[in-house]
Amino acid sequence: MRTKATPPIAHLSGKGAQPLIEAYFELNQLKQLYRQGWLRVGIPPERCESVAEHSFGVALLCLFIAESWFPEADASKVVRIALLHDLGEARVGDITPHDGVSPTQKHALERQAVEQILGRLPRGAEYLALWEEYEQGSSFEAKLVRQVDRLEMSLQASVYEHQGLGDLSQFFASAEKAMESPSLRAVLAELQALRPTRVPPA
Repeated sequence: MRTKATPPIAHLSGKGAQPLIEAYFELNQLKQLYRQGWLRVGIPPERCESVAEHSFGVALLCLFIAESWFPEADASKVVRIALLHDLGEARVGDITPHDGVSPTQKHALERQAVEQILGRLPRGAEYLALWEEYEQGSSFEAKLVRQVDRLEMSLQASVYEHQGLGDLSQFFASAEKAMESPSLRAVLAELQALRPTRVPPA
């Protein structure tokens, strides 16, 4: 698992820091952790986004989309889920479908990580429940975040293609499979139409 640095939480070992500080040092690892799928297709490390950057993009998109296009959604809940959805990766890394880890095993590893990171916070159980809601897609808001997660990936792929970093068709195809909302499918279709006419191979 390629990262920019070792997990910051290691610096607090044996120091007995309060839960808020420990949680921050844990989640700070998301800033060190590359999105592994981009590295796999040849995006150079110096251009590769971190998991934290991805999560930030998802949260902002969720804010814009939920408040403007889905009035039936609880926009606050949508954003809260978006902020939490990748938190388990701070401990287990960015596991991709190419890593040979089953979805069941991935979920178990990430759930344990989220429990450990948030367990000592006053509302940790509430945050864990929101994370689990995302994983299960058990609410309208969770299903919306799951789609926006893929939409953000396709938007980042579009940026990389316009920067001349290769043909990232596979990421658009992956996003299309996850898109259920006609509104979000329309955004993805427009994004496809905006792709460079000659995309160099990755």
